[in-house]
Amino acid sequence: MRRRSWLTLLLLLSVSYPLQAAEPTVDFELATAPGFPITGARKWIDFVKDCGISQIRIRGARATDEPGVKNIGTEARPIYQVVGLISADNKLYLEGGTFRFGQKTQLISWVRKLKLDGIEALTTRTSAFGLTDEQLVKLHEQLSRKVAFATLGLDSGDAVRRIAQQLDMRLSLAGTARQSLASNQQVLDELRGFTSGTALAAIVRPLGLVLVPNRPQGGELGLVLMPSSEAKESWPIGWPPEKAPGTIAPRLFKFLNVEIRDIMLADALEALKPRLELPLLMDHNSLIRFRIDPSKVQVAIPAGKTFYKKILDHLLSQAGMSAELRVDEADTPFLWITTAKKR
Repeated sequence: MRRRSWLTLLLLLSVSYPLQAAEPTVDFELATAPGFPITGARKWIDFVKDCGISQIRIRGARATDEPGVKNIGTEARPIYQVVGLISADNKLYLEGGTFRFGQKTQLISWVRKLKLDGIEALTTRTSAFGLTDEQLVKLHEQLSRKVAFATLGLDSGDAVRRIAQQLDMRLSLAGTARQSLASNQQVLDELRGFTSGTALAAIVRPLGLVLVPNRPQGGELGLVLMPSSEAKESWPIGWPPEKAPGTIAPRLFKFLNVEIRDIMLADALEALKPRLELPLLMDHNSLIRFRIDPSKVQVAIPAGKTFYKKILDHLLSQAGMSAELRVDEADTPFLWITTAKKR
């Protein structure tokens, strides 16, 4: 049964994309500003040709000329007509980009973006993960879908497969991610009820992997699991809350009389869970890195009146740990239990 489910995961993560349509045509019309040396025209024509553009026209600039691109073909078979301005100081101004003579890599990249993603991509603002605001909203909607099955003790590869099946986007593997998911390591937390984004990030973190949004030029928005050492940025395990802690987790600030004598931290946390009315997720990687085992750390709190958050902080500090209030993609709060030390 395990072998069959793993084969299903490999099939799920290896779906081929359909063949791309014929590559769009790009024509350049370069307008030179007053003062541009006539001898420079031949150099720019040769340079632009060297960047993969075969249809090039160069002329003197008119007063109404501005950098721009228009499609004089069809949506299915675009023919992009590019107007660029060459200044007297030998710079090429295009829609969404400025290039000095000789910047071949940058100009080729601009042309490739136009061919693969169209005119809008030249000026659309991107933010986190190189995605547009619209793409980030779509991604957030996908990763806000709840996990409806129990995960604790489930094979990590099976858990990833089942979450991936409920997303309308491709989840692919990079680097050693395939071997890591095939290691038969079990999920260390109960993530039923969490959102898919937070759950996926939490499941793969102990495997040394991270979840990274990805949209290659000309491709579809998707997700990649890759080794953490190879990722510049990754999807986090929860987010800082926008609302005040007392608003989203009022139970943390309820006062009570307390006294805890010589109990193991793991047992104390287990006893607190139902009282906090918040899920607890452990930062297993950091605990291993700093050799902290909550089941072997004895803690105590003197008799007195205090509130739950202070109790939790006092207990965790005795083991060199801390608790952060976070929310998942659906704004559901939880506590991220990590080490006080930062790597």
